[in-house]
Amino acid sequence: MSKLDPEAVINLAPVKKTAMPTVGPGLLLALSDGFMLALLGWTLIQLFGSDAMTAEADLSQRALVTGLMLVPLVKSVFGIYSLGRFDYLERTRRTFQAALLSVAVLAVPFIVMDGFRSFFVEALSVALIGFAITYAADLLLVHGLMASALNWRTPVVIVGAGPQGAAIAEKLQRLPWLGMRPVCFFDDDDTLWQTRVANLPVVGSTDLLAKSPAYAQQAQAAIVADIGRHGADLTTLVGRLPFKQVYCLLGEGNVSAVDATYHNLHGSLALRVSVRPPTSYLRIRRALDILLSAILLVAVAPLMLGIAAAIRLDSPGPVMFRQKRWAGGDKTFDVLKFRSMHVNAEEHLQRLLENDPKMREEYMTYHKLTYDPRITPVGRFLRKTSLDELPQLVNILMGDMSLIGPRAYMPKELPEVGASAEVIGSVRPGLTGYWQVSGRHRTTFQERVAMDVFYVRNCGLLFDFYILCKTAVIVLKGEGS
Repeated sequence: MSKLDPEAVINLAPVKKTAMPTVGPGLLLALSDGFMLALLGWTLIQLFGSDAMTAEADLSQRALVTGLMLVPLVKSVFGIYSLGRFDYLERTRRTFQAALLSVAVLAVPFIVMDGFRSFFVEALSVALIGFAITYAADLLLVHGLMASALNWRTPVVIVGAGPQGAAIAEKLQRLPWLGMRPVCFFDDDDTLWQTRVANLPVVGSTDLLAKSPAYAQQAQAAIVADIGRHGADLTTLVGRLPFKQVYCLLGEGNVSAVDATYHNLHGSLALRVSVRPPTSYLRIRRALDILLSAILLVAVAPLMLGIAAAIRLDSPGPVMFRQKRWAGGDKTFDVLKFRSMHVNAEEHLQRLLENDPKMREEYMTYHKLTYDPRITPVGRFLRKTSLDELPQLVNILMGDMSLIGPRAYMPKELPEVGASAEVIGSVRPGLTGYWQVSGRHRTTFQERVAMDVFYVRNCGLLFDFYILCKTAVIVLKGEGS
């Protein structure tokens, strides 16, 4: 079969239309919100409603209706019902902004209308409860039910089978709640034709998409990766693609996206990225680190004593494990953990990697092993529940670490971190962080570096709160390392 005959690697049958894309995730989210708000209204009436037809009772009912109606109205203003194909962070950010707008909308009449202040307090309370409930329901619907339905995900082709194209294909396959299902690659490099990248076929050149409707029917959108390769021809390339939606990747982990917006400068597309000085934020975060780590150390002291006793009984060796970690620049510190491995674990690791090529390849890719024979029985439980990291609260209190931040890299890993070290080293490493709640050990080392760069360039109190909430969920589910 010739390289110019890509039918060998792709099924040219048209993609079957399904009911899910016809209904649309936005409509499903709106219906879900309507159901949850109706249930909330009925519950509040049952708990606090009054049978007496008084003016006060009538005013409370009007406040209830106002608060319930405000939720979908403001969410639609912020485009939340069109966010079925975007991640947790963007949904959280917009929901938070919508709730703030609701507070502002109801605060003005609260200030100027003395006789109706109770009305606005009740309406705002109902609205804030409504935002919280519908946010949880949205996550359950998008990231639970809809993400598991393959037909809901928009089939996309990826233009460019290089490292950036491979990275986005792997990400879309691993994170179904992003709402896109990669089908195949197109690339003008003929050496890649009839090969597979990220377990997807590289069909042929991009001209095939424009010349043959059969190829265009395989997907509903296109993703152009590594736009720097196309240069001035990018506009021409996008115009040739037979799709109504084309996504152009600006970078893999190198572009801050949380506060980025686009502007039309009289026909020239510009991306505005907000660069926020982190000084005030870092001071606030350090104060919170001291307060929260001190409280947590007191609260978990009995648990830590019990863990120490279990480690002593389980295997010979010290209770604590110390390891040098990098803290930016030339600084290092001793990270504290409960010992979860047998003594002489590093020597054991070297022997394992020398004698098992498959295990060596896994460790080189992920810097972790799926099944690590060095781990003790108690250590396996501690790692699964993340309890082995409790002593790092001492590191946080002493100022070596923060509750939230990039990964605490070992000095020997810095060559692989590369130029990103300058960005990552500008903030303290964290007990938890963005990469830990975004795939953890299922991510490659370079993906972790990219996530850490993304976090540092977008760090803020709202982002930290989001990471803390996801960390709590992961710990409760037992998805430790």
